[in-house]
Amino acid sequence: MPVVWEVRCYVSDGGRDEIKDWYDEQPAKVQNKFFSRMRSLAGLGLDEWRVPLFRWLHDECRPLGEVRFKALGVQYRPLGFRGPKERTFTLVFPAKELNDKFVPKNACTIGLARMKEIQNDHSRSRPLWLRLE
Repeated sequence: MPVVWEVRCYVSDGGRDEIKDWYDEQPAKVQNKFFSRMRSLAGLGLDEWRVPLFRWLHDECRPLGEVRFKALGVQYRPLGFRGPKERTFTLVFPAKELNDKFVPKNACTIGLARMKEIQNDHSRSRPLWLRLE
């Protein structure tokens, strides 16, 4: 499947790729599920980004979306947004879901703040290190 989307990751003030740091701390099963989900999404048209793979968020979390996957009994919900360029999706925060609520509770607030940082300074994101083709 050809890659249609560029996936990028949030970079902290200190230059750390926060998504890669999270990924590196995860067990192999979580890493494999994350890779599989990102590879699937990268090859789909935007109209195909929907449940069960992905969901756009509403209300105070808009315009963020959540990548959806379950591994080792945990509902993972990495948050991201479309942009900063056309055909780009940028991951900003590795949230989880428990009882229909984000963990941590302020995941959307963090994600939205990081999105604004990237929109104001494009150097605050870098390409996903995983090869999705």
